[in-house]
Amino acid sequence: MGQYLALGLAHTMSISLDEIRKQEISNEELRQGIERELLFDLNLYDEAEADEEFLFTLKGQSLEKGLIPFLEVLYPILYRRKDEKEYLSLLKQLREMPSARWLDLAEEKNNAAFQYDRFAGYDYITIPKAFYPSIRIDFNCFLFYIGYGKIITEGIADFLYFFKYCIYKTFKDHPLVRSVRVYITG
Repeated sequence: MGQYLALGLAHTMSISLDEIRKQEISNEELRQGIERELLFDLNLYDEAEADEEFLFTLKGQSLEKGLIPFLEVLYPILYRRKDEKEYLSLLKQLREMPSARWLDLAEEKNNAAFQYDRFAGYDYITIPKAFYPSIRIDFNCFLFYIGYGKIITEGIADFLYFFKYCIYKTFKDHPLVRSVRVYITG
């Protein structure tokens, strides 16, 4: 097994409540850090506390309203040389099923262009206050693309941020683009 470049939609972000307390990070500071450093729109997410974690979970309404229109534009670019029948079939399947079943479909992992990745990595954000505390954010993602070759991961963080920024600018008419994550999986 190796590590691969991946593109997905951040479904859940989890942060240790213990770390939030230790670092004395307020909800507002956490939200601002995620939006500033990771370019996420947290209005697309519900917030909750569970099992000693603070969770941001993509709202069902955000997903239902935005996923298919976003994928209709994204997939032809991602899969421009191959797999057209596969992603068109997937889009048809998504349109025909209730959005409440989309997570189940992704967890089945029957389609390379639509899987659920519980190992979607993590990021750290730094809070701009005394001693600049940083906090880890773990991700679960709807995986839309995974590279075909292993990737060397040293020094790649700035490049991944650049990819995300380009994706954000290219697909700015689709609100869900503010939940896209470019990451290393595997």
